[in-house]
This record gives sequence, C-alpha cells and structure tokens, in this order.
Amino acid sequence: MANLLDQLKAMTTIVADTGDVEAIKSVKPVDATTNPSLVLKASQIPEYAPLIETAIAYAKAQGGTKEQQIENAADKLAVLILSLIHISEPTRPRL
Repeated sequence: MANLLDQLKAMTTIVADTGDVEAIKSVKPVDATTNPSLVLKASQIPEYAPLIETAIAYAKAQGGTKEQQIENAADKLAVLILSLIHISEPTRPRL
C-alpha cells in the first residue's frame, strides 16, 4: 500500500511551500515556491554558510556601492540556495 504522499501524488500536483530545503528535496515536488522565507531559513543552516561566502565574494567582485553589493549578494544567494532544490519534473524554479 502506498503512503499518504504517494497517494496524493497520484491525485494531484505536489508543490513545496516551505523554508526547509531538505524537506523539499525529500518530497521531490513538481514545483516549489520561491519566497524570501526559504532563502532566509536556508541561510541560517550552518552547512550553507559557504553559499553566503560565495555570494559576498561575488558581490564584491561586481563592485558598486554598498547598497548595490548587498543587492547583488542577496540575488546571488537566492540563486545558489534555490539551485539546491531539484524538482522531479523538467521544470525549473522561477525567481
């Protein structure tokens, strides 16, 4: 007998709406919402600290004002974190 998630997948489209990247990976949804809470929650997980460092380095390399660098770092961090989500269908997370 299929578990509840498998039963739901047979009847509807599964879309993840959580800030827990690992939960998204485990459920293997067809799509996922991409909201700031997902990025915020993932950025607080110690194993993702290198992504923050990468985003900051990227922003510094782009130059510009502090405000521009912060915006570039935030954008890069969102892309890096959202790239961790592997959607089971051939769709891509949309920003």
